[in-house]
Amino acid sequence: MSETLDYGDYTARPVADGDRSQAADIGERALRALYDGPLLPYALLRYRLMLRRCRHTDRHTYTTFLRSPGQLRLLAGPVIDFLRPGGAGGERLEIVLLACSNGAEAYTIASWLHRHRPGLDFRIRASDLHPGMAARARAARYSAAEVLHGPFVTRAFLRDTFLEEGAEFVVRPEIRARVEVEQADLLDAARLSARFGPVPLVVAQNVLFHLPDPAAERAFAGLTGLLAPRAVLMVAGMNLELRARLTAQAGLAPFAQDVRRIHREGRAHTPPHWWRVPWGAEPYLPFRHDPVRRYATVFRRG
Repeated sequence: MSETLDYGDYTARPVADGDRSQAADIGERALRALYDGPLLPYALLRYRLMLRRCRHTDRHTYTTFLRSPGQLRLLAGPVIDFLRPGGAGGERLEIVLLACSNGAEAYTIASWLHRHRPGLDFRIRASDLHPGMAARARAARYSAAEVLHGPFVTRAFLRDTFLEEGAEFVVRPEIRARVEVEQADLLDAARLSARFGPVPLVVAQNVLFHLPDPAAERAFAGLTGLLAPRAVLMVAGMNLELRARLTAQAGLAPFAQDVRRIHREGRAHTPPHWWRVPWGAEPYLPFRHDPVRRYATVFRRG
């Protein structure tokens, strides 16, 4: 894959007071209602056809701060309780975050855990395939457009995460200290295992849709190879049927809390004609086989 400067065309939005996404315009809402409703069979068919024909080396990526408040609440609550059943004490929680892009997700998780699990000792080892992206993440310095384009960003999150220096947002030192960034290849399972594993929490989100299914399966096997005997995998942003099959084969159980909401928050970052783009996703369809596994983004082992 070629390097994508996926933050280059962002524009800043007004900051929200809560964690509900800002309302889309009436045209966007109408289109989404159409494709998620009366035209859903057509959209599902076109999406399947698009996935068969699309080029997996020429894809949009979407990096944003505070991408899914629901998933972060799941992380800070049930996930940490599962990984640390005796409380916040004990050894440091090691988190491996792959395909970190410009660092938005790594610093979001660090800020959220720092705020909502203040007694937790944790470290995030983030990496990206492209050295330029890894350097961007290490710099921890962002424009207003990079920070404010996400629909869920709140004033409280900004206060917890950044210091403003002129027109730039700089990650606070106490948040930045929780994150290490390096270069690593998601598809090099042997090197990933030697460098990072085994760890209790692995995060690889909005990256596997970049890959053809055989490569995505290889990457997923590498992710599960990093998991400790008792561990959690966070893996939004991949083919839903492939994720359901691979997580079942790996013996991973989904966290069932707020699955519908987290799925809906993920779709807030896609256009209303979601069936045209590889990073799109169908609406939550409760009649699907095992919808919790199909739409869940967080899975546990042990």
